[in-house]
Amino acid sequence: MRAGVHLMQKKKFTLKKFNRIKSKKSFQLVYVKGRTVVDAMSVFYILPEQGEDIKIGLAVGKKLGCAVVRNRVKRMMREVFRMHKAELKKGYHIVWVARKKLTKADYKTFERVFLRLAKRAALLQ
Repeated sequence: MRAGVHLMQKKKFTLKKFNRIKSKKSFQLVYVKGRTVVDAMSVFYILPEQGEDIKIGLAVGKKLGCAVVRNRVKRMMREVFRMHKAELKKGYHIVWVARKKLTKADYKTFERVFLRLAKRAALLQ
């Protein structure tokens, strides 16, 4: 019984490849045509896309720190998105850009920042 529940939860919270923005062209499209929601710790660029699932691209610049720090920030960002993906409206492309303050934050802060920006952008269902 427990294994079945665990499998159902796992499927709901997975982050598939089709939920990611990877190409430079796609990032540029969201940057240029999308709208911006700004916070002290990060920035959302949002572009509505008809008939698609929600996609996210993560941007962590080299000014934020060494590779270890940048990878940690990206892992945390991915995890927060993965956990809250079901709460977001479908049909949007998001580029989440980290700022310096986010490098020293814990998981709860990442979650708070993500939900605050998503609420401001009217992405929550």
